[in-house]
Amino acid sequence: MRLTLVTTVVLASGCLSTASQTEFQSTGAVTVNAPFKPLQNPDPVKPLSGTGPVSCAATDGGTRFIDATDAWNLGATGLKLTGNRLTVADLDGDGYPDLVVHAVSSNARQSLDGGKRLVWQLMNRPTPDGQFRTFVDESGNGLFEVLGGSTTQYRSAQLAVFGDVDNDGDLDAFSGTYTDPNRPDTDPGDRSEIMLNDGTGHFTMATESATTPLPTELMPTTSAAFTDADRDGRLDVFVGNWYEAYGYSYLGVQARLFHGQGDGQFTDVTATANLTTDNTGFGTFTNHRPAYGVTACDVDDDGAPELMVSAYGRQPNLLYRNDGAGRFVDQSVASGFASDGNADYRDNENFRCWCTVNRSNANCQGVSNPSIGCPNPASASWGVGTDDQPWRNGGNTFTTWCGDVDGDGKNELYNAEIHHWWAGGASDSSELLKNVSTAGSARFTRPGNAATGLRFPHPSTDWNEGGLMAAGGDLDNDGRLDLIAAASDYADQFGLIFQQQADGTFNEQGLAWGLRHECMSGLAVADFDRDGDLDVLAGASTARDCARKWRTNEVRLYENVAVDSKWLLLHLEGDGSTTNRAAIGAKVTVKAGGRTVTREVSGGYGHFGMQNDLTVHVGLGGCEGADEVTVRWPDARGTTQVFDRLPGNQFMRLKQGAPEAFQVR
Repeated sequence: MRLTLVTTVVLASGCLSTASQTEFQSTGAVTVNAPFKPLQNPDPVKPLSGTGPVSCAATDGGTRFIDATDAWNLGATGLKLTGNRLTVADLDGDGYPDLVVHAVSSNARQSLDGGKRLVWQLMNRPTPDGQFRTFVDESGNGLFEVLGGSTTQYRSAQLAVFGDVDNDGDLDAFSGTYTDPNRPDTDPGDRSEIMLNDGTGHFTMATESATTPLPTELMPTTSAAFTDADRDGRLDVFVGNWYEAYGYSYLGVQARLFHGQGDGQFTDVTATANLTTDNTGFGTFTNHRPAYGVTACDVDDDGAPELMVSAYGRQPNLLYRNDGAGRFVDQSVASGFASDGNADYRDNENFRCWCTVNRSNANCQGVSNPSIGCPNPASASWGVGTDDQPWRNGGNTFTTWCGDVDGDGKNELYNAEIHHWWAGGASDSSELLKNVSTAGSARFTRPGNAATGLRFPHPSTDWNEGGLMAAGGDLDNDGRLDLIAAASDYADQFGLIFQQQADGTFNEQGLAWGLRHECMSGLAVADFDRDGDLDVLAGASTARDCARKWRTNEVRLYENVAVDSKWLLLHLEGDGSTTNRAAIGAKVTVKAGGRTVTREVSGGYGHFGMQNDLTVHVGLGGCEGADEVTVRWPDARGTTQVFDRLPGNQFMRLKQGAPEAFQVR
């Protein structure tokens, strides 16, 4: 079933200003490529000649960003795009990443005859003159279809992640709906659904979608990730949920794993996969967590994905190790992922207030006087038997990003956390977790932000670290992975752009690179124009102090102009039988100039369904190409393929079983 009302915006030839066109022509920031050539008649990539190491030259590893929002038709002179939850995927298979955006909302449908925009499906198209790229609104393509049909409203939806669930060669969607259990009277009746793509970016709802456990059940869904948990060649989906009754209980709602049948239908396998949590086990860390994000990636390098829950409310995060066949073991605490291990709450300002009226308590001995104005009574903000327990002294984790930061072939994790000064050292900060896993055991160490350089600024004594989202990518094409942390809502917050140095530490370069986006509350990374460098899409918060900066939740696109560097873009395609067609979970290892770079294809992660481009981007620095590219496909056997001496500055398709790489033009 498909919506009949299509709100496509047709752009006139004058939609780009002369200034914008001149700027792009002078910088070379936009290049226009034709859609994918059919695989039935591909052009193979000619390997570099010779047999020795590829030639590499020195580069400065620099880059800069320009605000190209208006040039891409997203700004005040175009679509006036607003929203905070940004998802990138090539929805029509033309080789260019498209964009799906959701506003912060719940229990609300968007009316098609006016009102605030809540959802967008934007397609990446050539401008009418064919010289540039632009976004066109095609939100009426069925992605937000109401069950039973409607020509006046879109379905209430708050997130989306994409993967090829039926292995037909295009990206389908998990369209997630947050229904507030505390407000059943406002429930519009919409539920999370699987939406099937016809290959052109038009979607229809899968029948009897089993991702909703019961038709009448309200689920506060906050996150989802496509993954092939049992490596049977069919995508599964891991779904995270929020509190059972926010403000009334610390209990979250069970995170669930749904097994894909390969036709758009899914079965709940949470229990059989050994992922069941409970209603009571706070002290033993077995309780349902309030999830703000979920992540699926391979952390022990055995080819099978682990599952992670990013927990809010200072509760410990969850990490489940995969046994290789889709059954999981809880290694949250043993791995070091649950929290940073500091549970000393004595510098918490609320505890200090409690101590002012409980000086005889042994735990109050040596505790400093509070630096805040205490409530009346002074003990009101501290819960004995709750706030002093280990399960309440972790982090407020919004997003866990997964990727190989140090190039050793194992995925690190980066947690984006909100940390308030008054909560003290027991509250976790945003931090990089270094992977030291061994066979059968997930394990991470925490070098600390002082050692890594991944510090959040503390502009005042009453600071807040507002980490919401995180992403990794080689922004300057020097072969080293850089990190972006979206920070928001509080005074002096902005997106942090951390450039990795040669020694593995990081320097914040946002101001130097022209990407100091204040109150960043949405984040996506992709090479939107396919010129070989990663662009950044950023949302804007209007919450709390951020309302002083932004009037609306506008979205900005920052175009990357990398300097004097080479790159590879690799589109992977599984065989659709032993491996899911989108190759989600595949590991790509690129060797060039004595450096090894690894990437894993992600099916979405993090706070309200973040997803970056499925096309793998690798910076080559000054190397003319790659000595070797190895793909480990995410099938049960861990099948590998090696492609030798691939030239740089190429967009290629690597197809499972095909001996050659194919050009994408």
